[in-house]
Amino acid sequence: MLNFQNKFVLVDFEADDSDAVIIALAGRLHAAGVVEAGYGAATIEREFHHPTGLPTRPFPIAFPHADADGVLVSALAVAILKRPVGFFNMADPEEVLPVELVVMLANNSPEEQIETLRSLAELFGEPDKLSELRNLAEVNEIVDWLSSELSLNNQQ
Repeated sequence: MLNFQNKFVLVDFEADDSDAVIIALAGRLHAAGVVEAGYGAATIEREFHHPTGLPTRPFPIAFPHADADGVLVSALAVAILKRPVGFFNMADPEEVLPVELVVMLANNSPEEQIETLRSLAELFGEPDKLSELRNLAEVNEIVDWLSSELSLNNQQ
């Protein structure tokens, strides 16, 4: 089960690029002791070779993650961005997408990672759900909403 806490959510987060978002989210996870210090760098490296941007509607999203190495406790971290930042498209790595929502995965087993990605893709394949999440302004609302939608272990 994924650990998801208020401290893993950034709202109206300002970043210059995708690396800054990844480092900020990984930093939150590391501070809580769920990933090792190098998880952010490993995620950036993986993102370079295997982009995670998705051209969802009404706005693009990204699911950056690294391999299970370095994950102590499976968790999820979220950034709702003040302004879009570029993430490369998973299906077309030459295309840069203006991503507004970043969901960082930290899974300690490959099977769990596949299941988490499947659940997130299904949820965010619905434009109304993306808009609903984007319109939430408070961290606790975001945690409650995502926890309910994904049946997560919400530890506020």
